[in-house]
Amino acid sequence: MRARALPLALLLLAGCVSSPAGPSATVSPAGVQVVTDRPDATYGAVATGPAAAPDLDATTAQPPRLVPGEWWRIRFTSSFFDGPAELVRVVAAVEPEGYLVGMPHEGWSKEAIAYHAPAFGDVGFDLSYALHNVRFEPLRFPLVTGATWTTTFGTSEFVATVESADAHTATVRFDPPASDPSPTAALFAAVSPIPTDAGMRLVYDARQHEVVRFESVIGVWEVVEHGYGFEGWVTVPRGLHTVFDHGQLGPVTPGQPLPSRSATVEGGYNRLTLMHGIFALGPGVYRIRDVGPDGTEYVTESKGERAFTVGFHEARDPDGEWTLEDLAAGPGGTYTMGMAYHQYDVRLPDGARRSDHSHPVVR
Repeated sequence: MRARALPLALLLLAGCVSSPAGPSATVSPAGVQVVTDRPDATYGAVATGPAAAPDLDATTAQPPRLVPGEWWRIRFTSSFFDGPAELVRVVAAVEPEGYLVGMPHEGWSKEAIAYHAPAFGDVGFDLSYALHNVRFEPLRFPLVTGATWTTTFGTSEFVATVESADAHTATVRFDPPASDPSPTAALFAAVSPIPTDAGMRLVYDARQHEVVRFESVIGVWEVVEHGYGFEGWVTVPRGLHTVFDHGQLGPVTPGQPLPSRSATVEGGYNRLTLMHGIFALGPGVYRIRDVGPDGTEYVTESKGERAFTVGFHEARDPDGEWTLEDLAAGPGGTYTMGMAYHQYDVRLPDGARRSDHSHPVVR
């Protein structure tokens, strides 16, 4: 049967849901295994420019003004990494509709695209951005203690509450709204080692113009440096669009064909990030196999030795027909998320642009 609760559960693994426990709490799921086909999590020396002094003009009363070349060094602490992992996030351009945010060309990470936070690609002037093709509002200015709003993160709705705020900092908690869980959701919650009803918490610092801490049931990311004057090529994922978002829960009935679906990707995209998630409640044969328009196969497999196996893949020129297969021959399930985008480089400080892999620059 299809698992309606499965996307949220795997988004938990991707760092999309946070525990409402105390600010320093970090909960690591037991038995997590990450497929080893990943880039090196350390990116070496990146010319990030001088450290920035606090911008005393920015407050929690209104959104900050970002400038091209502004950067943040972000550290992830999670059981998904062997020790802390870092990446640099850079404002590549300011455009009429908002900011364009990317990573240094030599520090590109496809995993960061799948995590959904912090934001990459198109970011609004209010620091909102699209997740699973729906706008997520991590902040709503002015930030005043007790203020609330509703927003959607990934595929789930949350109620945001400003727990505390002063002139420069604010803590915002996100809780799922009260509801009667579906039978499938209740079943999954009963067997999942990761809370499926967790909230999120973040800390915003107006002096650094960004969310500086984001807590998750699998760990924490936080800003460890902030500055201006980045120079060099910045790779951006423009127009992020979720094109795959499905799961398979439970074993296939004997004699039935392997669950397979076809999907068409269109929009002139030149890159796609895939996240595969397999959760196994016991031994079995689990496999996710996606076949791109050019025949390239993207496969993640597990025999159930670990509770979770997560695989990240990157595809070029994803437009066209895809075949997506899920096998769960055992007590468990699979989840696939695919995010397509227009990837190109922006050079700072002059703003020159170049296409990636000989593709024309789109948007």
